[in-house]
Amino acid sequence: MSGNLEAVEREIVGLQGMLLAALAEMRQLYDVYLEMLAPIARQQLITVSYQVCTQVFPEQFLTLEDSERQELQRQIVELATALETTILGLQPRRQEEPTLGSEATNGEEDSTKEQETPSLAEQLSRVLYQSSLKINHLLQRAAILPPAPIAVILEIASKAENRPLGRIPHLLTIMLDEQKLQEEGEDEGDTSESPRESSSHHPMAAVYLQLEELEFQHPPLANQRSQIRQLEARLATLQKQLHKKQRQYLVLKASRAWWQTWKANEAADTTAPVSEVIDGEQ
Repeated sequence: MSGNLEAVEREIVGLQGMLLAALAEMRQLYDVYLEMLAPIARQQLITVSYQVCTQVFPEQFLTLEDSERQELQRQIVELATALETTILGLQPRRQEEPTLGSEATNGEEDSTKEQETPSLAEQLSRVLYQSSLKINHLLQRAAILPPAPIAVILEIASKAENRPLGRIPHLLTIMLDEQKLQEEGEDEGDTSESPRESSSHHPMAAVYLQLEELEFQHPPLANQRSQIRQLEARLATLQKQLHKKQRQYLVLKASRAWWQTWKANEAADTTAPVSEVIDGEQ
């Protein structure tokens, strides 16, 4: 039993080392991935805004004064730059994580912390979603996009499975009827002030940045993400193995402690009748 305990302990140390190495590699992969993603997302936000103004709603864009167009473009660039900065801010090397090593040694405790903290992929999706909301609201305030429940549209789209890529990347085009807008409380002024709002055949457009589409458009980014997924699977396997060995170690250690105490009591002749029964079972 003594030999088994030491052997399992050595296996745990080995698995901890492998896990720490894999975690360090994951940090490096994500650093590179986000370094690639940030400028791509920035450019795509500007590009899709340009396409909305020139290909989807050119008439509305042309109604703006020169100063209004300049201000709109300035705010678009500002939002795109903020998106790039936020994505770069998610890089592991830019975030101090002094407890990273404990992920390998305190399995159950760190597992609970991981469940409470959104994953990096979830944080990225949230950042892209919020940026999509902001750019849509900006285009609505500039009277480029017609009034519509943007948050509802993006929420529906985010839950849709196998959404086909549109003609223009990161742009949703949807036909919204008046009844739908009334149900969402967005029907005020739908039939007045603007000719485009009364046209039942004019599509509603909404900017919707998604990781899947960004990766689809940029193979090197998709390849980097593929490496991350492979390493995530490896990490999950190592964590399961580590938890299993830690459990085995506790069982063996408890068993050793039991028999050490039992023998001490037996030597003092305090548990002699019972020890005979248990010794017979060994």
